[in-house]
Amino acid sequence: MTESVSESSAEAVVVSREGGLGFVTLNRPIARNALRVRDKRAIGEAIDDLVAGGVRVIIVTGSGDRAFCAGTDIKEMATFSATEGLAMLQTEAEMFDKVMRAPVPVVAAVNGAALGAGCVLAYCCDLVIAGKSATFGQPEVRNGVPAPVQAALLPRIVGLNRARWMIYTGEVMSAQNAYLAGLVGLLADDVTLLLETRRLADKLAIMPIQGMSLQKRIVDSWVRDSFDASVSSSAYIAAFAFETGEPQEAIRKFLARSR
Repeated sequence: MTESVSESSAEAVVVSREGGLGFVTLNRPIARNALRVRDKRAIGEAIDDLVAGGVRVIIVTGSGDRAFCAGTDIKEMATFSATEGLAMLQTEAEMFDKVMRAPVPVVAAVNGAALGAGCVLAYCCDLVIAGKSATFGQPEVRNGVPAPVQAALLPRIVGLNRARWMIYTGEVMSAQNAYLAGLVGLLADDVTLLLETRRLADKLAIMPIQGMSLQKRIVDSWVRDSFDASVSSSAYIAAFAFETGEPQEAIRKFLARSR
């Protein structure tokens, strides 16, 4: 990769870019890329910095082959007071929100285990590609902590009954079952995971910039608003696309090819 924003391999969150693609790599392989409070804050800042730098797509992945992200660092969490726990969860919610509200597509390349907050991080991304040996789970309840915040997305993605099963039992799901459940959009061989993710990212990167940004705002409204409010807000957001000139230009090109 070129134009590295953070070159040090000692960094827990390594941020880099190559052309129009930005990369956020969780880099604590010995700890299975578990997230401390400062790491969650760093991910949110990385998303902001890459967006400000003009990238067209952001790829989130983990270093090593054991884990995408094993969730919150339980060693750090072991001594938390209720106040510290709340502060940690608020930082976590802000991280997820940065991912969901980013004006560019964010793609998760899941290598290995995606558990707890790591699982939520994956499905807060717009698209999820998983290696065939990847696993997914919400085992928080086993540590006496319920799955919080943006885990509220889970029933919308996999259905209420399957979400209940995941969060009540803490059982881990294979990549194949996660694909069948709708948690994963594409399966790839482990060795070609990043290559397949790059191919998808390259396709997304050539989409009209403003059109993609507006589409993300509409999808976000589906998550956050009631049905009627989503329909209403979507119409206004979509209509704004015609102010950018992108639809007209794309239509002209399409009609010219059709002649």
